[in-house]
Amino acid sequence: MPPTQTCLSCHSQIFTDTAMLRPVVLSAERNLPLRWNSVTRLPGFVYFDHSIHIAKGVGCSNCHGAVGEMALAVKGERLDMRQCVDCHRDPAPALRPPEAVFSLSWKPPPDQPARGAVLMAAYGIEPKHLTNCSTCHR
Repeated sequence: MPPTQTCLSCHSQIFTDTAMLRPVVLSAERNLPLRWNSVTRLPGFVYFDHSIHIAKGVGCSNCHGAVGEMALAVKGERLDMRQCVDCHRDPAPALRPPEAVFSLSWKPPPDQPARGAVLMAAYGIEPKHLTNCSTCHR
């Protein structure tokens, strides 16, 4: 999950005095990480870890939609087995360089398939392992 300062990069300028952002402000004031609330409920047999996706270059908007345009984060994209399997079979279109993972304005460049392939190698992503059932089902 993004750190408080990532949220404040925008929210120090917009929606600054809203009640819904009070937890973000308190997090920064107290130097404590945010406690996030899930916007998507997955079945108990599905294992999902944000940190591995972030570490491997998957940006927030890939799954959550245009978070930068939302005053309150909501489920922006469908999150179902088909979406996950499609991405696990071919992750290159979803991959970003590390500095762009939390970017709310990042758009895939025209040569994203080639860049994604380079990022897959750099991140050590091997799709043949990503489609094992035990990757997501535990």
